[in-house]
Formats: sequence, C-alpha cells, structure tokens
Amino acid sequence: MDWSFLDNQFLDNSLGKYFACGIILLLGLIFSRLIAKFASNISYRIFKKYSHARFHAEFISLFTVPFRQLFIVVSIYVAFNELTFPQSWNFNKADVFGIRWTLQTVFVIALIVVITRLFLKSVEFVEYVHHNLEESRISKDLATFLKELSKVLIYTLCCFTILAKAFEVNILTIVASLGIGGLAIALAAQDTLANLIGSFIIYLDKPFKVGDIVDLGEVKGVVEKIGFRTTRIRTLEKSLLFVPNKKIIDSNLNNITQSSQRRVKFTVGLTYQSQAQDILLIIDDIKAAIRQQGPDIAEDITVKFIDFDTSSLNILIIYFVNSNVYEDMIEVKQEINVKILEIVRRHGCEFAYPSQTIYIAK
Repeated sequence: MDWSFLDNQFLDNSLGKYFACGIILLLGLIFSRLIAKFASNISYRIFKKYSHARFHAEFISLFTVPFRQLFIVVSIYVAFNELTFPQSWNFNKADVFGIRWTLQTVFVIALIVVITRLFLKSVEFVEYVHHNLEESRISKDLATFLKELSKVLIYTLCCFTILAKAFEVNILTIVASLGIGGLAIALAAQDTLANLIGSFIIYLDKPFKVGDIVDLGEVKGVVEKIGFRTTRIRTLEKSLLFVPNKKIIDSNLNNITQSSQRRVKFTVGLTYQSQAQDILLIIDDIKAAIRQQGPDIAEDITVKFIDFDTSSLNILIIYFVNSNVYEDMIEVKQEINVKILEIVRRHGCEFAYPSQTIYIAK
C-alpha cells in the first residue's frame, strides 16, 4: 500500500504528523481508564502498610479519576507537540506573550492542578483510614482537622507553584513583600488568628469531640464540626450555631456527654393553706417515689422544704439520673413528676401559682 500521501504538507505539517496526533489522542482516551487503574494499584503499595493492607477499593475509587485526568493532559501535550505552527503565522516564541505562551501556560496550569488533586486525594484517604481503622492512634476529629489544614497548605503550595512555573514570578519577592506587610495583616486579622489558635487548643486539649453534647451557658447542643475559625453546634431547637473557637476556649464549658449522670433540679410550690405535717409527709413520699426508680436514679437525693415564697411554700427536689442521654433523663423525669402530682393531691394539698390574697376588714 502506498503511504506516500502522508508526506503531503498542510499548514507546514505533513498528514503523517496529523495522523500521529490523532492516534495519540485516541489511544489516550481509550486507555486512560485502564492506565489510571494500573497507576492506582501501583500507588496503593505506598499506602498499603499505612492502611494495614485494607481499603483497597476505596483507594482505587479515589485515585482513578485524577490519574486518568493526568494521563489525558499528558496525552494532549504529547499529541499536539507533534505539530508545529506555520511560519507564515508569525507567532511569537513560547517565552513571549502570545498564542504559544498561552498554550504553554494552560498546559502547565492543568498539569499542576491535576497533580494537586492527587495530593488532595492522598490526604482524603489518610483521613478515611483514621476514621475507619479501629486501632488508629489519632482521633477522628484530629484526623479531620489535619486534613483541612493539609488542604490549605496544598492549595497554597499549588498557587505558589503556578505563579513560579506558569507565570515565572519570583516567589522570594512575594515572600519578602508579605514579610513587610505581615505586621499590618496580623493586626487586621487578630480575631481570625485567635480563632485559629483556639482550634489548635481544642484539638490538643480535647475538651469535646464531634457528637458530644456541650453547654456553654448561652449555647447548648451537639457538636457537628470543629473548624479553623468556628465550631458548629446543633442546638436542642435544631438550629445551627457557629460559635467562634476563641469564645469556646474562654468560656466555662460543660461536656454533658462525658458526664456519667444528669442532674435534675426543680422546685415544687404548695399553697399557704398546706399544713406542716402534710408537707413533711409529702417530702417523705417524694423521696420514696424517686428511690422506686431503682438503678435509674443515684443514691444522692435531696427533697427539702426550703423557702417561704411570696405565694408558695417551696420544696426543693434534686436527684441524678444514671445516664447522660437526654431522652432517658426526660423519660425518668416524667415518671417522677406524675408521681409527685399524685402524692400532693393524695395529701389534700394544692400547687401554688403566682397570686395575691386580699383581706377586707369588716
């Protein structure tokens, strides 16, 4: 077969070069998935010992796409590198701003971005290992925090690399200029830096973790995420609050989840028509009713007649539920409240409410 037609020139390139460019692009697209899986399997060997030879499928699913993108980018570069621009177009060289420079810069940026994605996937896999490996030495919260911190560093390094390699910017000059303006930046970002330091303190001191129920006085709810600047807390009303980390470390924090018991404290007010003997009997019966809850209630129980209020005789009731689960505490409290209601009525007394009695002289 005569292949001499491939030597025909078109736009200063032979048909053979166009054919080679097309073949490289076609093969790159066809075999990109296969080569990406092969590269992922080879790369898994680096993390095999770290992951205790587990999570292979998860690793492949994370790395197949970025490896495929990397291979396609390289294939496009190799394919079009077979072609040359016609001299009649008078394009500038690659080191002078123009079409050549633009294409070269786009390729460099694409290559850096794809390689950056590989590093980001590595960080995600490391976090996944710590979240699902039972014998992990790092807590899940710390693993998530280190992942977010690593992402910030990787994105920063990616930006500097693009500036240096694609746009040939002197990085040392940028760093020096940042050093000059560092003081002004630090003064303007005092709160941000304080919150960032607060996040480090939270992870190192570990006063709580994601999923814990915390009470900050004004704020009470479940911790959903610990970020660089704020901590997300889902309140008991199901609203989402973003609390600055600086405020958390400066506040008195009560971690309800880490406590083995929940305290119940309230006051029962009786009317002034109640007799002293009836009040004492009510107190004894309330103590007995609380103790009847058995192992759900701690032994430390307080039921005392404490106050002569403006419109009531107050009985203080304090007991501890042997569970830190809010629903369990509410269930026990409901049972005891029903019994208190029955006890007070059985003794012929009434609950007081804010009122005034006016006596009119005859």
